[in-house]
Amino acid sequence: MAKPSVSDCGDASLAGAEQPSSPAAPRVSAFEGSGIATVGGEAPVEQNPDEKFCVEKSVLLCESVLWDMLENYYKQMAITAWAQDYVPSFVTSNSRLCRSYARVIFNFIQDLSAMQQQEGARDRKHGEADSLSSRVVIVEIGGGHGRFTYLLLRALLRYRHLFRDLGLPEKPFLYVFSDVAEANVTFCSKHPAFQSFIADGWLDFAVFDGNDKEARIHLTCSKQTVPLGTPIVAVANYVFDSLLTDGWRVTPGENVEFHRAAVSVYSPQVEPDPTAADIMLRMSLGWDWLPVNLDEACRPVEAEGKAQPGGARRSAYLREDPTIRQVLTKYRELNKTLSFVLPVGAFSLFRNLLRLSGNRLFCLIGDKGYPTADEFVGERDPHIAIHGSISFMLNLHAVRLYFDALGGFSQATPYRDTFQVTGLWLCGQESDMPRSRAAFLDDLEDMAPDSLIQWQRSCQDLVSSGGDTGVKIKELISLLRYSGHDADVLLNFSSAFTSQCVQPFISLRTEQDILFDLDQVYKNWYKLKKGEDVADLCAHICMRLGRCDAAVKYLQGSIDACPEGLHSATFVNLASCHKVLGNIEEGIACCEKALELQPDYAQAKEMLMTLKICQNPVTVALVGLGYWTKYEAIHLLRRDRRIKIAAVYGFKQSEAEAFESCLGLDNISVYWGSAGLKDLLQREEIQAVVLDVHGELMPSFLPKVFESGKHVLSRSPLGLRVETGWKLIEAYKPFASRLVWHAVDSARTEEAFYEARRAIAELGNVTTITVHCATDLFISAPTKASDGSPCFPYDVKDHLALELLRCISAIRTITGEQLVGVASFFGGDSQLPARAEAGEKEENGGEREADSQKKATRLRRDAPRLTGWLQFTGTHCSEYPEIPATFMLTNSAGDNSLKYTICCARGTLEISKSMSAWQLKTITDGCSTSQAVQSIGHQNSHDAWLMDLYPFLYEKKATHSSYEEDQPLVDVTVNAALSDCATMDAILTSIQKGGFPVRFAVKKVGTDKVGKHVTAALETAA
Repeated sequence: MAKPSVSDCGDASLAGAEQPSSPAAPRVSAFEGSGIATVGGEAPVEQNPDEKFCVEKSVLLCESVLWDMLENYYKQMAITAWAQDYVPSFVTSNSRLCRSYARVIFNFIQDLSAMQQQEGARDRKHGEADSLSSRVVIVEIGGGHGRFTYLLLRALLRYRHLFRDLGLPEKPFLYVFSDVAEANVTFCSKHPAFQSFIADGWLDFAVFDGNDKEARIHLTCSKQTVPLGTPIVAVANYVFDSLLTDGWRVTPGENVEFHRAAVSVYSPQVEPDPTAADIMLRMSLGWDWLPVNLDEACRPVEAEGKAQPGGARRSAYLREDPTIRQVLTKYRELNKTLSFVLPVGAFSLFRNLLRLSGNRLFCLIGDKGYPTADEFVGERDPHIAIHGSISFMLNLHAVRLYFDALGGFSQATPYRDTFQVTGLWLCGQESDMPRSRAAFLDDLEDMAPDSLIQWQRSCQDLVSSGGDTGVKIKELISLLRYSGHDADVLLNFSSAFTSQCVQPFISLRTEQDILFDLDQVYKNWYKLKKGEDVADLCAHICMRLGRCDAAVKYLQGSIDACPEGLHSATFVNLASCHKVLGNIEEGIACCEKALELQPDYAQAKEMLMTLKICQNPVTVALVGLGYWTKYEAIHLLRRDRRIKIAAVYGFKQSEAEAFESCLGLDNISVYWGSAGLKDLLQREEIQAVVLDVHGELMPSFLPKVFESGKHVLSRSPLGLRVETGWKLIEAYKPFASRLVWHAVDSARTEEAFYEARRAIAELGNVTTITVHCATDLFISAPTKASDGSPCFPYDVKDHLALELLRCISAIRTITGEQLVGVASFFGGDSQLPARAEAGEKEENGGEREADSQKKATRLRRDAPRLTGWLQFTGTHCSEYPEIPATFMLTNSAGDNSLKYTICCARGTLEISKSMSAWQLKTITDGCSTSQAVQSIGHQNSHDAWLMDLYPFLYEKKATHSSYEEDQPLVDVTVNAALSDCATMDAILTSIQKGGFPVRFAVKKVGTDKVGKHVTAALETAA
């Protein structure tokens, strides 16, 4: 490749600059700056220039083709630059920074108002609030994407209710979004987030080039021009570091004390267009230092009586602005060798703003930069960062010197290794601005502006190493609130928030707080990036919290804000919320939209079927009113819109009436006794029965229900003995083709247990299992009613045995192993005295309430308990042919509790139940991670039953006149419940024999096909 000649690469001779007569000063590597690190790093210094294509050779930095590249870059990228993170946005566009800025600006407006009143200015009446001349104009320079505009406006309007009390006009300010790129202005002026601000007169837009000396601020919405002399608050973030910049070196005592940086630009390929923006991504640089005669360079053009060549060029700023010479002189007076960049474009912008504001100007600038002169000591080349575009470390020290020379004053962030914020006042004296100076001190000096970024980064590291629970949700909530409810913070921790927004990680009070936090985040969301959907995330968290009313708002917001990314799942979620809220027609419409987007979407079809059931709910009778119905099933059945409870049946009138009263539902018939059961089953409108009676009574009830043509939902096991279960299946056989029968065991459908199985797969083979369960045995409740009838269908031993059966089902689901042996020992007193009634207390001299409560929560030594061991198959590991497990079940002293501890080859998994959620804690090598999974086993079981009912009730499913070979006789849940009968039989047998071990042997107990599925027969160990 031929190397271009110097003359082909550009001319470096300018007024006031001399060609170097000696080799350039030795270069050292660019010093490590103290600002925010950039994404792409520093532009490299070319070590082999002869091997590269020279785009430009030794041209003063301020005249370089780099500025043409940068201008073309922003013209091409516009909004896309921020939407794809090519240009930093979060650092300067987060809600925390905007709130800090808003407080300083709000206080400046008060200072200005007070100063004007002291000067005898005409009082502004509230009726003049709409007059542009009566308002402070807040001008955002280089607004770009508009996110900062939106957040700062919201932060400013938080003080709206204080304006009148502070003697301010109703609208004391007008916010003007400005940008040199018309495309950015057009985009933001049409953004949905701004329309209410525009309509209310808080916001306007302007295409404004601050470096144009004749420019005015022409408002695009109101078609007005901001009058000259209007007080201006200028806000600029990450703007000055990309404005025209020059490089200087001061060497006091040398023959030539001032030098200017000249840059050479190289590329690894031929560049037909030297101003192409993409050259910045592959370029390397070379630096030279050209001596400068400062007096010659600063001499005005008029003094020579003729125009100087290059007088209109970028490098002519020394002639046009004598204040800049004062800044350079200040550096010379430090009597040190200094290398620094000079923000020429920033100086020009300040001059124009002063002209427009009539010297009533306040500036807030945020940038990466150098706040002190001691960082310039030495001979160094300029630092240029590449992050899609290019930028410099802003010389904030020079900016403050410039304002001082103009007669103003300033405050700045005192720290070096942080995002720098500087306040610049040129409006009265320091004593006139006490409020704004104090606000700057509190919000921007005491707490570094990028503290949020560092705090967030630390939390992200903890979550990366410790999983979603690596940082507790209350700590994340604190971070979210400190951020000013910034949407990006919620997005960055979406998985952690979603995982921990359930019990046991939060309380009910925290849940209410989270709903408020989500609302604030949603209001702060400014849609910019594709695929960024804060509304959908808020909806997901609300659904996890069970707050479908709030979720509907967010889901609709997601649909409105992200039409380009509509997904069927959003409409299905919306339909699910409408179902819970009773908006069935709206839910059906959402399902239909989901199927329009994706005709084969299974979840949409299922939800549509569910909603159609809600339109014509299944009429159900509750029969038996046992423990499962009263304390587990009813909570779902009562609020499930697919079900209409029409009748309840109890063994005694008092029991049935008391339960009906607790339901709180209308139009429920109450039945009791044998005649009552017969009358209930004869009601044709009742389509299904939820049956919950003692296992020994099932043969007396279930056949009658089948004969009446009712579908059935019962609990597992079918009975306390395997023979009972088999009889019930035989009774079902004639009705199997036309009636649906499910037996519920939530452990088989708990999503938490399948999540636990996946965790165990990572932990290796299971070695031991421990179960601890504390359940309410109702030992303090009356055991008999006034008529002598039992109030609870199971005695304490049976109740503990049923709880153990549920634990065994859970272990089977979690491990995939089968039970091969059990030994269970019952201890304690199964006939503890009932809680004394009021009359008895009086006879005994009374009992203090505190003592009563204390006794109720104390675990008594004679409390009934079930202990023993279990043996499971070890089919997944030859080293452990059988897996031992131990258990202890007892009466709860306070809240119920349940915990499984599963030890594996490479760690331990702890599974515990807390209220409505399961907590899974994985412990490996001293590290632990936790997650919470909502308990929805019962819900899944009910859903499966109703889904099977739908074809029978509403699609007129064809019945089978005889049992077909390929058709299962019973549902899988009933088959599993038959196996549970065998397990229950084994547990009770072991209890009756004082804890004697019982092992399982496989044999066929029936002559029908169902026998193939039964693995239940008992063999007492020898």
